[in-house]
Amino acid sequence: MKIFLEAANKVYKKFDGEFMRKFFVAILIFCVIFNFGCGRENFHFERNEKVMGTIVTLKAEGKNSRKAIDESFEKIFALVEKIQTDVKNLNDNAGNGKFIKVTPEVFEILQTSQKYSELTGGAFDVTVGAAVDLWKLARKNKILPSPDEIENAKNFVGYQHLLLNEIEKTARLDKSGVKINLGGVGKGYGVDVAKKIFAENGIEDGIIDFGTSSIFAFAQKKIGLRNPRAANEIFKVVEIENSALSTSGDYEQFFVVEGRRYHHIINPKTCMPTENKISSATVIVSGDLENCGTVADILSTAIFILDKNSAQKIISSVGEEKIKIVSVETEY
Repeated sequence: MKIFLEAANKVYKKFDGEFMRKFFVAILIFCVIFNFGCGRENFHFERNEKVMGTIVTLKAEGKNSRKAIDESFEKIFALVEKIQTDVKNLNDNAGNGKFIKVTPEVFEILQTSQKYSELTGGAFDVTVGAAVDLWKLARKNKILPSPDEIENAKNFVGYQHLLLNEIEKTARLDKSGVKINLGGVGKGYGVDVAKKIFAENGIEDGIIDFGTSSIFAFAQKKIGLRNPRAANEIFKVVEIENSALSTSGDYEQFFVVEGRRYHHIINPKTCMPTENKISSATVIVSGDLENCGTVADILSTAIFILDKNSAQKIISSVGEEKIKIVSVETEY
């Protein structure tokens, strides 16, 4: 600032006449206000949008904060379209023997999902679509599916039905009736998309929040975990930094029949809502792990479907130093 003022003073002295000097000062003041004003406006930026059935909040600090957030939402909206198009195309062509070309983003989601389907023994499985559709209809009509309908759904669920060609970036479902559903991984991948764009724009302090269930924090942030049975109550606060956090719970999408709660997280083995008395599971994954948001989303679902002890064995095989189970709430 001192150097700037000294230079301005030298220029000022070169002007002849009071009018020209006043004109120069006016221009100088305008430039200073404009630059500092834009700098302040662009230093902190925040934007909210409804995406993937939730409110996504992006916050960033830094000179490129607005650019990083606007670019992130542009890519996230584009991702939603790609997922919808590719999933429909795959499901519509199930069982016809053809490998279907998918976008690089969707292929990466499918590839990561298959990796963790194997690690979790099928506890996480994106081919659970037929069972998800069955229970969506049940939730809508408040009528439980019959035992025969549930048994029939099992015929169309199993990650082995999804085949990938890494070289061609193609995929196919080997049986008609098998359906992909990326509801358990899409938000996490969206976090990774925004995280990459934030990093490219030099953002070192910011937060990516997909409806509180999938979060990434660059600088150290305190995150409140919601009480699964009290919507406005925080039961635990955790600190994360350069890490993704994901929570899977039974408290947002559910219905009750004859006093019994049926939620939306389906166990691929039973094709029914998971029954292990867990009401929420939260996991933190280090930002140093590739696709940390996606992995966090997958593992919180797997922990919810399995149990803490079984999940810990899986985490040990991935890397305990990069993954941490921070909460598994049970209800008896």
